Amino acid sequence: MSIIMRNRRLLKATCTICLIGILGVDPLFAATAEPHARILTNLEIIDRLSSEAVVDIIAGLGPDERGETILLNKAKSAGTVDFMLENAFVKETHTAGLRVAVEGPNITVNGKYRLAYQIIHLSISYPRSSRKWWFGPRKVARAAQADVFAQLIDVATGDVLWVRETHKQYNDTIDYSRLREVEDAQYDFTRPPHSEFRMTRLFEPLVVGGIVVGLVYLFFSNQSNK
Repeated sequence: MSIIMRNRRLLKATCTICLIGILGVDPLFAATAEPHARILTNLEIIDRLSSEAVVDIIAGLGPDERGETILLNKAKSAGTVDFMLENAFVKETHTAGLRVAVEGPNITVNGKYRLAYQIIHLSISYPRSSRKWWFGPRKVARAAQADVFAQLIDVATGDVLWVRETHKQYNDTIDYSRLREVEDAQYDFTRPPHSEFRMTRLFEPLVVGGIVVGLVYLFFSNQSNK
């Protein structure tokens, strides 16, 4: 009888420890983690890729084009994120010493060359969200890309002098708990949706349920032996 009681006590203690581990190990990891290092925000990543894409495009301009006023014309939009690339064009062309003018629906300007660009992709996403270990801290993968197609046109003749396309990307992984740090409430494109599917999702409820059932069984078993 004493052996049975000892086994029950051992089983009860084991179940209790497992239950505490399931409920408390994640907060424990978070509490003992080192202080967070500075990471790029989603807005900063898109700004960086935009600048890299623009520098790549204007590198195709020769001495003749650089001495003339160049008309910037957006031929294809990617949505509300467009202004990031537009700002990058203004900033990088100014840094390069170019004379540019921005064309628009109600804006008529003069220039010898037109740089027409299409924003194919300019976005950031969370392709994966998972845990390295079953009870480890949750991680989120970030993937950003900028795809831009551009052509330089002779305004007088309409001839396409050259075309360029560029692809820039950025990838990293951050703690799920830091999403609020990297997202910007003002811009929807900095808050992409994220999802998580792991096989452990199927097993965790079974494990927790098994432990709870075991504890309930032990409780009533002890009550019946009194």
